[in-house]
Amino acid sequence: MRRKFLFGFGAGIYFRPIETLFKKTLLIKEWSKLVGLGRAARMLLFLKLHYLILIFSSSTLIPLFSCSGLTVVDGGLGTIRLSLDGESISKGLVREIPDTNTFILTIQGGGGDTIYNGLYGVRPKELKVEAGTYSITVISSVNTGPKFDTPIWSDSKNTTVEAGSVNSIALLCRQLNGGLRLGFSPEFKTKFSAYSSEVSDSKGSAAYGFAEDRFLYLTPGLIYVKMVTSNPELSTVPLFSRTIAARDMLTINVRLAGADSASFGSGIIIDSTSIWSADTLLVGSNDGSTKDKAISVQRLPEYIGLKVWVTGYIVGGDLTTTAIKFDPPFSTKSNLAIASAPGIRERVSCYSVSLPSGTIQTTFNLVENPANMGKKVWVKGTVNAKYLGLVGIESTTEFILE
Repeated sequence: MRRKFLFGFGAGIYFRPIETLFKKTLLIKEWSKLVGLGRAARMLLFLKLHYLILIFSSSTLIPLFSCSGLTVVDGGLGTIRLSLDGESISKGLVREIPDTNTFILTIQGGGGDTIYNGLYGVRPKELKVEAGTYSITVISSVNTGPKFDTPIWSDSKNTTVEAGSVNSIALLCRQLNGGLRLGFSPEFKTKFSAYSSEVSDSKGSAAYGFAEDRFLYLTPGLIYVKMVTSNPELSTVPLFSRTIAARDMLTINVRLAGADSASFGSGIIIDSTSIWSADTLLVGSNDGSTKDKAISVQRLPEYIGLKVWVTGYIVGGDLTTTAIKFDPPFSTKSNLAIASAPGIRERVSCYSVSLPSGTIQTTFNLVENPANMGKKVWVKGTVNAKYLGLVGIESTTEFILE
């Protein structure tokens, strides 16, 4: 059955192609000449050739079309009623829940048809729909990347509507993204006075100024914080990466390693909506600038495009864009794989390392030196986001075996 729905300004129209309407109107007219108008209408309903046009207002259903005073009612429809509440907040920092009338409501049928897509506040109080399964989603705003003071509230449910039934759906919105707040000590701001901080998630980046004290809301997943500068003589300085979950509200105090102890925020506060926590990051200990300050392999994604020292364990060789060999014999001299532990055998946990021709390749390739498997190494080179399909070290300039 073909269906089309048109919604706007709080109203919705359900219709079939208009030529079908005229055909059925003419059919009733011709039958009424033979058996009377009322009987003609009953015959049409019996044969399930009925037709309906309705407009939904905020409180009533108004017939939009009738034939000689006849209103045709479709007994195969069900009703969806919606209510929306924000999750209650207690035991901690109280935040104002946004006006739910501004939330975006989307209702889709099992076949992918969009029944409604618009503001929750102007939806019809009741939606007459055909029997079937429907997905209902409500969201406070669309996630377009990191934004200050923009928690995203959302809920979604599926419902099966039977003919003649009324389904009342209660939607309970919870925070969909996580928040990050950074504090910088005076010593840190002095050392990095030529820089500004930048926070990135899977959807984009945002600047976070030294004087900022608001929460920046981020897409759940891996996030990166780094110091950036417009000075061409200075390089980007990665600070840290974290995995953030929905409803996490994380405060991180950034300070220099040593006597610097300034911070804001403390302790762990938990409320019924979000997980509030505070942490401290020491900068200047392991930054990849020397072998002694080599970063762990897990931090390589923070240093894309930069030349750093990294430490790990040799776990395999013969890398391609899709595979790693973890046991000898090996046949490729130009690369090997490292990981955070010598026993790792999953490609997803490995990082690629190039072995340029010359002394480095001759000394450390696994074809001629299979005994290097499992040993700890320190490598210096440029971090590439996709070297042989993995984050890894390309243009290797130094390689030290334990």
